[in-house]
Amino acid sequence: MKKLLIYSALAFALVLPTGAQNSPQDIAAPQTSPGVSGANQEVRQKILDEIKAGRDTLKSNIKDMKHEFKTNVQERRTELKDLIQNKREALKEQLQKVKDERKKAAVERIDIRLDELNERMTNHFSSLLDKLEDVLTRVSSRADKAEEKGLSVSSVRTAVTEALSAIEAARTAVTDQTGKTYTIVVSSEDNLRVDVGKARQALHGDLAKVRETIRTAHEAVKSAAVLLAQIHRIDEAESLSTDDGQNNSNQ
Repeated sequence: MKKLLIYSALAFALVLPTGAQNSPQDIAAPQTSPGVSGANQEVRQKILDEIKAGRDTLKSNIKDMKHEFKTNVQERRTELKDLIQNKREALKEQLQKVKDERKKAAVERIDIRLDELNERMTNHFSSLLDKLEDVLTRVSSRADKAEEKGLSVSSVRTAVTEALSAIEAARTAVTDQTGKTYTIVVSSEDNLRVDVGKARQALHGDLAKVRETIRTAHEAVKSAAVLLAQIHRIDEAESLSTDDGQNNSNQ
């Protein structure tokens, strides 16, 4: 329910304001233009305020989602400690049927490495998602500047919302993967290679699934960036925004 509320807030914050859809000329009109009435100035200011509110909401919700993700991951890792301890004790019991001490030690090392690999990869995936969110924040910020100058960015807003959803799905996959451990079931001394291989295959299969969610999120963010770049006069709008900021600071 919390995630649904967050996405409802994001969707509300990212939609193109009604005033911007109906009267883009009002947005683009310079404040000092003698032809712009006081009423139109009020409309423009209202739209600018809505854009700023949407930007603030986006940043706030991304921050909240990151915090929730880190909290969930930490909880999974805390729970995982007991699972791993119990699993390793069970493995020692199973290895009693193996006479070769070197093989026993090798299997125990592999068991540890599987858990280490899973932790390393989930940390890596988490870092990638942080970077994708940073890119998406910059895309949204550029869209804000374009919209302030009267350009239509509705397609970008939709793409940003879809990208956020893809990132959230990937974060859920990473959280679930963080809580997993892989058990080597020893059938016999002669079959150790096959037994170990099954655990390895299970880990690599799950990591591949999580990696696919990361790839989906990456493509969604890329799509939003491409749509932004395709907006006519986007660079000009950003240049005007920079000039306005410099003029206001000089005043």
